[in-house]
Amino acid sequence: MNNQTQYYFGYGSNLSKEQMAIRCPESKYYDSGKLLDYSWLINARGYASIKPSEGEFVLGEIFTLSQQDINYLDIYESVEEGMYLKSILSVKTSKGPVDCLVYIASDNNIGKPQKEYINRINLGIKSANLPDNYVKKAIRPFIPED
Repeated sequence: MNNQTQYYFGYGSNLSKEQMAIRCPESKYYDSGKLLDYSWLINARGYASIKPSEGEFVLGEIFTLSQQDINYLDIYESVEEGMYLKSILSVKTSKGPVDCLVYIASDNNIGKPQKEYINRINLGIKSANLPDNYVKKAIRPFIPED
């Protein structure tokens, strides 16, 4: 892997491989991942985020991104406007731990999902083939089934 490539952990609508292919045309799917000691939420703006939460975990999908892909994601995640902050976190995979770029909302107050976002999260759940018990515990309190 050259310096131009970065691992990225998607846990919200970017669980969807189809959405990632559109948003980040140079991205490649790498593996499923598990981020320990964080929990999943929908924030006051109506979008997914994660927050430190001992003993909990967040499941997601890992992609490799080019610098151009990262530039696109920064726009989608409104980094310049301060809506999401970028972190590098270690994520467990079947291939060993990987340091991943993770976008975390600056506002982690609990909220209700945006209407259009519900469908995108549900598509992501299907695309990532997330385990039912995880979806019920982590995501369903915020996102109804379609």
